[in-house]
Amino acid sequence: MKYIVLIIGLLVVGCEKGGEITIGEPPKAKPVKELTAEEKKVVGTYEMKEGEDTIKYVFLENGVLEAYRNGKKHEGKFKWKISKDGEIYFIDEHEDIGGVSRINKDGSITFIASIVDGKRTDFTKEEQFTYKRIK
Repeated sequence: MKYIVLIIGLLVVGCEKGGEITIGEPPKAKPVKELTAEEKKVVGTYEMKEGEDTIKYVFLENGVLEAYRNGKKHEGKFKWKISKDGEIYFIDEHEDIGGVSRINKDGSITFIASIVDGKRTDFTKEEQFTYKRIK
């Protein structure tokens, strides 16, 4: 009897908080966004050498960009997307710093601009750097 009172009490408390009890099939998950052909081209791992350091970027299907330096993951959380003109934009979670790159015919990507405080600054040809696709 104690258990029945306890269960009913939990149900009432759960309902008071706007909770909903579902019996049967669980709610369906939201469908994952289908990647465009252009986005599929970007998903993968890219790498470049900077002196003694190895810099690696991993563009994930869920729109997250992971950055590594010498195998150590960068703490920032970046999101990436492709603009209407085909450029790849990546912005940190606070949207105050990021960058812009283009997709090259050989599958590599070249970083062509930085974004700081929401303002884009294009790099000169000498300042641009290219990451080769490794996966």
